[in-house]
Amino acid sequence: MRAVHPGMVRVTPAAATDLDAIEEISRHSFKSPWPRKTFEEELARPHARLDVARRGPGEVVGYVNFWLVADEVHLLAIATHPDARRGGIGATLLRHLVDGARARAARLVTLEVRAGNEPAIGLYRRFGFVDVAMRRGYYGDDDEDAIVMILELRDAPAS
Repeated sequence: MRAVHPGMVRVTPAAATDLDAIEEISRHSFKSPWPRKTFEEELARPHARLDVARRGPGEVVGYVNFWLVADEVHLLAIATHPDARRGGIGATLLRHLVDGARARAARLVTLEVRAGNEPAIGLYRRFGFVDVAMRRGYYGDDDEDAIVMILELRDAPAS
C-alpha cells in the first residue's frame, strides 16, 4: 500500500465486501481487535455507522465506527491502515463523523481512548475534545485506563 494524501480519499458507508480490509486495519491498530462478527453486527444495527476511507475506486485505507443515540454520537473505533498513517486519514474520518453529527443536530460526541494512545489523544484534542473522566482499568486485555472525552458541538468550530 502506498502513502495516501487525505484529499485523495472519500468516505463512504462500509459494505460487507469491505470487512476483510476493516479486519486487517483493526488487527494492525488495536491490542484486542474486534472479531469479524462484531463488524457484521455493526453493519446491521440501525443506530450504528461503519464508514470507510477509500483511495481510488475501492481500496480501504481506514474506517470509523460510531453510534447515533438520541442527540449524542459515540465514537467506538477509528483506525487507519499502517501504511497510510500520519497522512491525515484519521482526521478526515473524524471530520466526517463530526460533520455528520452536526447534520443530525447532535449536541455532543463522546469517546473512550487508551490513556497511553498519545497520537489519538492529540488528534481528538485538535478537534476540540476535552477530557471529562478517567475509567481505571477499563481495557480488559491489560487493565489500561481509558480517558473519556467529549466534544460539545455547539462550542466546536465548524470544519
